[in-house]
Amino acid sequence: MEVRQLKTFMSIVKLGNFSQAAQHLGYTQSTVTTHIQLLEKELSTVLFERFGHQLMLTADGERLYDYAERITKLAEDAKNELDHFDVPRGPLLIGMPESLCVYYLTDLLKEYASLYPDVELKLKFGISSDFRFLLRKNMMDLAFFLEKNLHDADLVGKFLWPEPVALITAPGHVLAKRGWVDVKDLKGQTLIFTESGSSYRAVLEAALAKAAVHPRTVLEICQLQTIKQFVMSGIGLTVLPLAVVKEELAAGSLVALSWQGPDLTMNAYLVYHKEKWLSQAIRAFMKLIQERLLK
Repeated sequence: MEVRQLKTFMSIVKLGNFSQAAQHLGYTQSTVTTHIQLLEKELSTVLFERFGHQLMLTADGERLYDYAERITKLAEDAKNELDHFDVPRGPLLIGMPESLCVYYLTDLLKEYASLYPDVELKLKFGISSDFRFLLRKNMMDLAFFLEKNLHDADLVGKFLWPEPVALITAPGHVLAKRGWVDVKDLKGQTLIFTESGSSYRAVLEAALAKAAVHPRTVLEICQLQTIKQFVMSGIGLTVLPLAVVKEELAAGSLVALSWQGPDLTMNAYLVYHKEKWLSQAIRAFMKLIQERLLK
């Protein structure tokens, strides 16, 4: 029985299936399957059973999970106790919106990797709701949030900066000629959004729902560059942080509308779980954020 097999087992339980566990751990699905098969062979039992599409623990699987939590925690404590505390090392998984990574953190991440080559730095792009789940399951170390406010009792959030967000379109769009634009002007328009769950998208969608305004079409696109290309071609409007469209606004290929609706500005936070042990790798990253971005 190996600790990595137990970690694979715990990841499957937390995430609900083999494929997501494989993606999270950076394994192939066949490797994850092999880990479970080896555990079941060694323990002479079955750990999971399927009911339709639902994966469930057997009674023996539930008993093993309690032991797995204690064993992996002891292994981590032993490593932390015996390791050199003054040298950042080991895995560090950070979640962040694509916009923050590309437009704020690229140089900082490059510097961190150069300063601390023994840290196994991994990045995961996504949204705050996904990161909350992973932080609470102790499957992510740090995450950057873009939200109005942070009120989670079990999370610690360091405020970083306010992030202006604007309604963006092509200069030839009919609304670009308006002195100002409010919610009712979006009736019958095509809106191009990032993935569902984005905080600034949620603010605009709530305003549309409250005013009973219905766009003609809503397109959901995960890639920021594709969204900008669609908007520049005149397909519709989008809502994005100004940092994402800084170059296009300066070049005149996109314009920010004079928005009279609810404030879209978000705040950037660096977040971790309140019970998270802050390793030297985590502390070094937080220190670099403080020195480079919060001067």
